[in-house]
Amino acid sequence: MRKRIIAITGPSGAGKTTLGNLIESRCNVVVPEHTTTRQARPDDRPGFYRYLPHEVYARLVESDDFLITSGDGPVVDRKYGNFYGVLKYDVDEAFKECDTVLLYVSYKDLEQLTDLKNQGYDIDIVNLTFMDVENGVRDRIANDHARAHTEDDIRRRVDCAVDYEEKYGKAIERHATSRVYTDILDIEETYEKVINDLGLEEEGM
Repeated sequence: MRKRIIAITGPSGAGKTTLGNLIESRCNVVVPEHTTTRQARPDDRPGFYRYLPHEVYARLVESDDFLITSGDGPVVDRKYGNFYGVLKYDVDEAFKECDTVLLYVSYKDLEQLTDLKNQGYDIDIVNLTFMDVENGVRDRIANDHARAHTEDDIRRRVDCAVDYEEKYGKAIERHATSRVYTDILDIEETYEKVINDLGLEEEGM
């Protein structure tokens, strides 16, 4: 069986985690542990993140231990905010359990993903987005009652999503195996489109 990576990306509130949870629960895929420099949040999925200080994360970047890593600055430093990535070790461990691994990535990771594809990795990109990114992100975040979002937080995330869509949207669209506008399709419709686009089979089918 081929080793395959499915990378889900998209702006805040587009439904990446909800879709990923459905795929993980219905199909034969494994989500490896992801790594971040941010603090844990009450609604984080237990065991999903490894939380590291910036200094430790930076050493792992320098030693080329990450398969994918991104943040808001040229080097890993607190002044540039938080960083996110997936370690090669965690992907290798996931592949011991299953031939299909599911990752959550940023638009900023596209160049790394295409580089990995050029190196021979079998990668499918799933892009969840909105027809109207600005209003779509704003509405989803404002209605997310699991977190107490401030107006500043909402504005920052909306601005970031719009900026990323302008910078990376067309490139993501060209490389995506599946692209879904989640302000048009509900989660079940999104799920059906994505598994059909990817050729995934549900377990027991």
